[in-house]
Amino acid sequence: MRFLRLAALAIDKSLSRTADAFEFTRGRVPPGSLIASVWPRVAIDLARQLKRGSIVFSGVNGKTASGHFLANILRQAGHEPLHTALGTGSLEEFATALVDAANTNGNLRADYGIFGFDEDLLRQAVEACAPKIVALTNLYPDGIFFPGGAEGVTQEWQHVFAAMTPGQTLLVNADDPTLCGGFVRTVPPRIVYFGVEDEKLRIASRLTQYIRCHRCHTPISYRLVSLSHLGDYRCEGCGWERPMPTVYAIHIDAGAEESRFRIITPSGPLDVRLKIPGLPAIYNAVAAAAAAIALGINPAVIRKGLETAPPSPGRGETLTISDRQAHLLLIKNPTSLNESVRTALAASRPGRYLFLTDEAVENGFDLSWVWEAELERLSARTASVYVAGTGALQMAVRLKHAGVEVSGVLADASEAFHHAMRHTPPGERLHVLATDAAMFELRQELAALGEIG
Repeated sequence: MRFLRLAALAIDKSLSRTADAFEFTRGRVPPGSLIASVWPRVAIDLARQLKRGSIVFSGVNGKTASGHFLANILRQAGHEPLHTALGTGSLEEFATALVDAANTNGNLRADYGIFGFDEDLLRQAVEACAPKIVALTNLYPDGIFFPGGAEGVTQEWQHVFAAMTPGQTLLVNADDPTLCGGFVRTVPPRIVYFGVEDEKLRIASRLTQYIRCHRCHTPISYRLVSLSHLGDYRCEGCGWERPMPTVYAIHIDAGAEESRFRIITPSGPLDVRLKIPGLPAIYNAVAAAAAAIALGINPAVIRKGLETAPPSPGRGETLTISDRQAHLLLIKNPTSLNESVRTALAASRPGRYLFLTDEAVENGFDLSWVWEAELERLSARTASVYVAGTGALQMAVRLKHAGVEVSGVLADASEAFHHAMRHTPPGERLHVLATDAAMFELRQELAALGEIG
């Protein structure tokens, strides 16, 4: 049996190298895809070789970036982490990371595994790698395509939490009432809440009106909203309220170029200066810090790991090309689009934008979700706006409806990128907001040109 598994591993790696060499798949069928579909037990056996165990991140947004931060923290602590960095949130990516890291003898050299899974795959993820820590980032209603929505997800997760043991740790975003309300009565003994605490983060969000208490179904009341439906909340019907986080950020300054904040932890405060702007990056950093604290990592090492971490691919990357900057921002639902726009608007001068959108985006859904985003904020703060991709026409109509003047509509995303960069003055920045497939193709081209290492 071991011989057959080793043979499958060798064949899988060989097929992947061949496909990559001839550009059959352009990286879309990476190592592990064959094993994940034909012999999943091989990936599970490889996961069991991780010396110090696994950490699983799940949720609608933030699982890839949070894992990216944690991986860098663990490297600073002298550990060798294995991280799923592509951001697909799939079992295939989980298998890919393991197979790619293993040698042909089936041996894996890594201390920790850090894996991101979509919310509908959490049960399979926990069964596959028996993680030390499960970290839940958020359940944004506008990004859930699971049957039954957020309630369907939390019902599915009940099975996961019921099977967890006291030796495992559950990290939960305290600021998300949908996330917290769905399972608080059935979790194992060890649970750690994280979040943010800053009065300056008050925003208006229409999503809050749809959030109801899981216990009595009364609409949730908010003292403040920080992002989407996240914030400080309470149910006036039964008195249930936001749990107090033990790891949280205060004194937040989310600027256009970087983010500064202090993380309060049981081991002491950390003053952090991130290279990545925007409140979502701060939430991701706090989630990673909470996981690192649970693993016993020194606070000074956590701070260094956060501050030296570069952005995840396509998630806040800034590239300099011919004295111009391209700021890459992944968009996949209204919340990520809203926050990308908010991050870009933090700059002092009117911004330059390129929207690369596909009709067929993640999970096979069309681009109709852009109508739920708050793009009206761009109407008075743009210097130029270009749109491209198979969803360009729909995006252009949405922007026009929001009162945003579109500078040009191009069919080819690559042509649009280079055109928009040429029309960006030297020393200025182009914000590239792209859906998953469009971002992947753009980064592949930039890598071929040597613009991405």
